Amino acid sequence: MTLFTALFPPPNVVDELSAVLDPGIGLEWTKPFKWHITLCFHGETADEERFAALEGHEVPEIRLRNFGVFRGKVLWAGIAGDLNRLATSAGAGDDWFAHLTVAYGYGGQAMPEFLSSPWQPSEAVLVSSADGVYTSVSRVGLRTSARR
Repeated sequence: MTLFTALFPPPNVVDELSAVLDPGIGLEWTKPFKWHITLCFHGETADEERFAALEGHEVPEIRLRNFGVFRGKVLWAGIAGDLNRLATSAGAGDDWFAHLTVAYGYGGQAMPEFLSSPWQPSEAVLVSSADGVYTSVSRVGLRTSARR
């Protein structure tokens, strides 16, 4: 089991991203219900105090924007909007990079230009991952323009 802190996109953004991905191009697509932005990997234990301290943290408006690749094989959607303060507060290291993994086995397939609708994450979720199953362990509310 591993733990991580994540932001999950709202259903409309999941739908928009799903609509531009071509299932016929031979990639191992991640499941839309698992799509998230990882703020911090914790390993087998999480700093519960640090996670709880995210409550009320201000978050910017963000969007998914275009695609990129890690290690020549992992396809991700980029993030437009600065989540660095939130990720640092969650415990991310200097090598943290905002992204949402969409597929494995990328081999240079053409990807479309993409810009999702904007949103502000209203919560951060502490997630347990065991054998590919995600379980929400805890949630904290974030401060958005609607929740000031």
